[in-house]
Amino acid sequence: MGQKQRSSSDADNEVKKRRRVGFSGVDSGVEAKDCITIYLVSSKEEFDAPESFVIHPVDLNSFFDDDGKIYGYEGLKITIWVSSISFYAYADITFQSSSDRGKGVTDLKSALQTIFAETLVDSKDEFLQKYLVDNDFVRTNISNGEALKHKAFQGNISDYNPHTDSSTSTVEVVRLVAGNMTTGQLYSHLIPLTLLLVDGSSPIDVTDSQWELYVLCQKKTDPQGEIQCS
Repeated sequence: MGQKQRSSSDADNEVKKRRRVGFSGVDSGVEAKDCITIYLVSSKEEFDAPESFVIHPVDLNSFFDDDGKIYGYEGLKITIWVSSISFYAYADITFQSSSDRGKGVTDLKSALQTIFAETLVDSKDEFLQKYLVDNDFVRTNISNGEALKHKAFQGNISDYNPHTDSSTSTVEVVRLVAGNMTTGQLYSHLIPLTLLLVDGSSPIDVTDSQWELYVLCQKKTDPQGEIQCS
C-alpha cells in the first residue's frame, strides 16, 4: 500500500479544517410553526393562489417531538393544502440541504402523517384531480345520519364564505352514531383539522359505542342543479 507524505501546506490545511469542524455549532433546529404553512382550499384556483385561505393552528410544535423542532435541514419550507371538500391533504416540502448536525434528521413524512394520517396524499396531481373535486364526500358520509335541524339561510352568508350564494344555501345538523363505517371515515378526515385548530382537543376512543358525531352541513345548489354539501 503506497503512502504519500503530506507537505507542510497540507498539514496547515488539515489544521484549518479541524478548526472549522471544531467551531461548527450543533443543529439548533427550526420550530415547526416557523417553516410550515397550511391552507384550506376548495378549488384549483385557490390551490394556485391560496394566500387568502391560510389557517392558523393553535400549536404545530406539539406534533414534533418534545421541543417542537425539526432538525437536519437548511432553508426548510413546508406548504400544506387541505381540501375543504374531502379533507384530504397534500404537502410540498422544499429545502436547500439536509444533513445530520448532531440532532439527527427529522423524518418529515412520518411527522406529517402523525397529523394527517391516512388523509395525506403523496401525489399533487391526485390531490388536484381527485380529492379537490370530490363533491360527494360529505354528502355520501352523512347520508345515513339523522337530520336534526334544517334551515334556509337568510341574509348575507358571505361573512362566513365569500364564495357562497346565500339565496340557494341551507344548513343542516346531522347526527351520526358510532359503529358505522361512513361515520368512522368522516371522523378520520375531520380529526386532523380538529387537532390543529381546537386548543386542548384529543382523539376520541372509536371503539366506544357511546360517542356520537354531530355535523353542521351547508347545502347549496350548483349551476347544474346538483346539491352539494360542505
